[in-house]
Amino acid sequence: MLINKDLRCSRLNGQNIRLTQIVSRNCSTSDKSTSETSTEETEYETKERILRASLPFVYQHGWTNKAITSGAEKEGLPGVAHGMFPRGGAELVFFFYRECNQQLVKQMKKQTENVEEKPKTGEFIKNSVESRLRMIIPYMEKWPQAMAIQTMPQNAIESWTNLGRLMDEIWFYAGDQSVDFNWYTKRASLAGVYKSTEIYMLQDRSENYENTWQFLDRRLKDLTTFGKVTRNVKQSGTVASEGLYGLGIMAKNMCRMNSR
Repeated sequence: MLINKDLRCSRLNGQNIRLTQIVSRNCSTSDKSTSETSTEETEYETKERILRASLPFVYQHGWTNKAITSGAEKEGLPGVAHGMFPRGGAELVFFFYRECNQQLVKQMKKQTENVEEKPKTGEFIKNSVESRLRMIIPYMEKWPQAMAIQTMPQNAIESWTNLGRLMDEIWFYAGDQSVDFNWYTKRASLAGVYKSTEIYMLQDRSENYENTWQFLDRRLKDLTTFGKVTRNVKQSGTVASEGLYGLGIMAKNMCRMNSR
């Protein structure tokens, strides 16, 4: 049994090596004029290029290997290039999440650096959270699938890491300089607001998601100050009940999708 397992691992490693060679060879020969003046594209750059090209196919195939295969073929690479992504659709979801976070950072830098007057903390945080949530609107129909992928045990650590970095970036550009336990409570409380609003957003059918932005405003007001978690049990219960309500609806809808 151990020998067979080792043989399977060797075959898989060999297949990955050959796949990387195929993709690298395709990249180096697809455009001779550019290869002569630039260094050969790295595997990381190739993967980034494939994932970026795959996003338009999410509308049709969802966050799946099919979308990645279509993205690779669009870039003139073999369809089997999806084998470079062992986690399949999860890698496409996390790529999109990181890209959105980076886009938001650029936006926040522009708003806070080299300006005469810094924006007010509360308004800045609200606008930043709303801007980040708006980035998923083009993929809203397929976003429940993305959220489900992120909650899988094998993806949970990276999901929380990405969320934590997002909250940290927002607080950093909001001017947070806390070094005590408030550093953690600020980010944890804002993460709770972000996720509950994201869940609510999935079921919102109002024009331009106006109900969602009102929900976000209420959730932020449930915090006595930005940086201290409110101690009012009634308010906390409201956040939890509305968040659970959104989760319940999402679960019911996903069950319907799976039964089709």
